[in-house]
Amino acid sequence: MRARHLLAAAALIGSPALAATGQTATALGQAQAMIISPIIAVSLNDLDFGSLTSSRFASGSVTVGSEGGATYAGGTSPACAGGGACAGVAPARFLVSGEPGRSYTVNAPSAISASGTLVSGGSAPSLAIDALEVHLASHAGSVTSIGELDEKGEDRISVGGRLNVPAGTAPAHYRATLTIMVTYS
Repeated sequence: MRARHLLAAAALIGSPALAATGQTATALGQAQAMIISPIIAVSLNDLDFGSLTSSRFASGSVTVGSEGGATYAGGTSPACAGGGACAGVAPARFLVSGEPGRSYTVNAPSAISASGTLVSGGSAPSLAIDALEVHLASHAGSVTSIGELDEKGEDRISVGGRLNVPAGTAPAHYRATLTIMVTYS
């Protein structure tokens, strides 16, 4: 009999205690959100390489700087003496707006392709546009892809690039789509 009491006592000592029924604990937390103005980019002006001539014998290029101006190389030259107003050269310009003081990232392609329509009708071979360069007004003089919206919630982006023109390119009108993407960072 004594052995049965010891065995029962040993079983009680080695078992973990169970929590009492109905015992609970609580904790408080919070959920929060802050709604800000959406970031928006609007095109103000297209990247325009203007009117130019192409040599029958030499390839060339025209580069439009992100802050303006054009440089002609090889077998290209402006259609107007001195690259005047008839040349139509301009960088692409975009207005970015959103929450004042917020930083954002801009993504732009490094190259795009322009499709053409011959002046005489029909399709022209595509031309490469490369060396695309982004300039942010909020970071004047520096190369960066991070901008900052001013106290009005605005910034301006300019994009320049280089149009590559093969020798003997026939007269044509060219167009390309230049897509930028802005995201709060």
